[in-house]
Amino acid sequence: MNKKAKTVLRDGAVGMGIGTAIIIPGISGGTIALITGAFKEIVNAVDDLFTKRFWKNLLILLPFGIGAILAVAGLLFPIKLAFENCMLALTILFAAFMLGSLPSLYDASIKGKKLNAANIIGLIVGLLVVVGFGVLSIGINLDKQVQGMFADNPIYLYPIIFGIGMISSMGLIVPGFSGSMLLMVLGFYDKILALVLQVPEQPGLSILRLAVFAVGVAIGFVFFSKLMKYMFEKHEETTNCVVLGFLVGSIVAIFINSNMFNYFAETGVTLLDVILSPIFAVIGLAASIAIYLYMRKHPEVKEENA
Repeated sequence: MNKKAKTVLRDGAVGMGIGTAIIIPGISGGTIALITGAFKEIVNAVDDLFTKRFWKNLLILLPFGIGAILAVAGLLFPIKLAFENCMLALTILFAAFMLGSLPSLYDASIKGKKLNAANIIGLIVGLLVVVGFGVLSIGINLDKQVQGMFADNPIYLYPIIFGIGMISSMGLIVPGFSGSMLLMVLGFYDKILALVLQVPEQPGLSILRLAVFAVGVAIGFVFFSKLMKYMFEKHEETTNCVVLGFLVGSIVAIFINSNMFNYFAETGVTLLDVILSPIFAVIGLAASIAIYLYMRKHPEVKEENA
């Protein structure tokens, strides 16, 4: 197999990892890209996409995109089923993966660098923003409000879906920021998943809502790619601290949000939760630590992000 074919297969595999992060709350596509050495390649290709190098950059992004689509398609139904029947166990899986990812993100971002007041403030702000979303969602019972909007279908729902798509796209490119986790905290996660499965029953309405969401994601992806490139070029250390704060805050917020509170109120801890929670905790930690050990053993992958 020649070098070009190996690169395409590698990028496709990374894309599948990013796609997995798209659909699994708590896992950031940006983090997957960062620790696999593909982060700056993706950011640079998106930043230069609408130039005379359009086709070259599109071909760079294509394997990542195909891999991501395959991962989302393969995980959509299993994740929705697990979300409905053992949400606590699934959340513990996500949290364990994030916890085990901390050393990888720490090494890839701020290890060995001197932290100043701005960096520390950035870390705290990143943490508080994510946790704040979770606490706020409980205070206003956001999950139920979103459920009501999807049932009533008011016209203002569509700008909201577009905005949610833009915000969730940050998870594709911002390391440590999980777009799907934010959707879960804000009460949109299960509703967006359900839209895909509702296409056969309500094709017009479901496709319209998905299209608005997809446009938001696409525009947000380009915007935040350019923003992250600027931030990493001009304020790398502070940006890394904010990203690390996002990840730490996500470990807390994934348990403290209106979606989780409503699950406990309506369903409670199920037998599947009790059985699967310790198993999923081990799997999540083992998977993320395995990635970390691989990256330590293959430092040349990290150098691709330098």
